[in-house]
Amino acid sequence: MKHHPVFETFQKVKSIGTGKHMFDFLGVATNVSYKKAWSKHALREGAEYTSNYPVVNEHYFDWIALLECVRSASGTFRMAELGAGWAPWLVRAAFAAKQLPAIEQIELVGVEADATHYSWMKSHFLDNQLNPEKYHLLHGAVAPKSMRLQFPKLDNPDEDYGASINAVSKSGKYVEVQGYPLTDILELFTGPLDFVHTDIQGAEYEAIPEAMRLLKSKVKAMMVGTHTSLEKHNQLNQLFLDHGWKPVMVFPRKSEVETEFGKVTFYDGFLFYTNPLYIS
Repeated sequence: MKHHPVFETFQKVKSIGTGKHMFDFLGVATNVSYKKAWSKHALREGAEYTSNYPVVNEHYFDWIALLECVRSASGTFRMAELGAGWAPWLVRAAFAAKQLPAIEQIELVGVEADATHYSWMKSHFLDNQLNPEKYHLLHGAVAPKSMRLQFPKLDNPDEDYGASINAVSKSGKYVEVQGYPLTDILELFTGPLDFVHTDIQGAEYEAIPEAMRLLKSKVKAMMVGTHTSLEKHNQLNQLFLDHGWKPVMVFPRKSEVETEFGKVTFYDGFLFYTNPLYIS
C-alpha cells in the first residue's frame, strides 16, 4: 500500500525498549498501561525497534491532518488538543516538529477532564523528555463558557475514553471540573494556532458554534471528531462551510468509506478543515 505522501517528510526513528512502552515511527513512547490489553505491545527492555508508519484505520487520518499542519508551520508551531486523554497528538506533534528546521519552538495546550487521564498526560510528556510545566496542560472540560461542570467518574480509565459532560456516568458518580471556553483556551497562545485537534464526545456541538468567529480569526486548521448523531455531524460540517472553512477530509460517523488507502470504518465522524485566511 502507498502511504499518504506527507509521511515521507518525516524520518522513521529507532527506539530502545523499556519493557513498559510501545513506540511509533517518530519515536514517541506510550506507556502500555494507558489502554487495557496493550501490555503485549510493550517493547522488551533494551531491544531496538523502528516502527512502520501507522496502520490504516480511522486514526490514520488524524495522523495525516497532524503531519500536514506540522509540515506547513514555521517559526513557532502552536497546537491545542481538546479532550486530550494522555495527549498522544500533542507529543507526536512535538516530535514531528523537532525534525523540521523551519520550526524553532512549540506552544502546546492540552485539555482533559478525567483526573487519571490528566495525570497520564503529564506522565506522557515526561516519558518523552517534555517538561509539562513548560506547556498549558489543563484539568477540565471544553465548555461554551467558563463554568463548573459535572463529569462522570471513571472506574476503568484504561477502558473508558468516551466520557463527556453530556454522558451518564456508568458508575453513577460524578466529579466537578472546570469548564474552559474556547475563547479562554485560544488566549493561552502568543499567535495563531497551526492545528486544533478536538475529540470532546458531543460537547463540540455546544462549544464550537459559540466560538466560531474567534476560531476563524485565530486557527489555521481544525480537526473535529463528531459524536451523537449523523444529523449533528452534518450540521457542524455546514457551520464550518458557512464560515468559509475549506473542507479537506469529511467522513460521517458509523460509516464504512472506500478511501484511497483502502476501506476504513469510522466509528466517530471526522471533520478536517483548513482556514483560507491563512493560505497564501
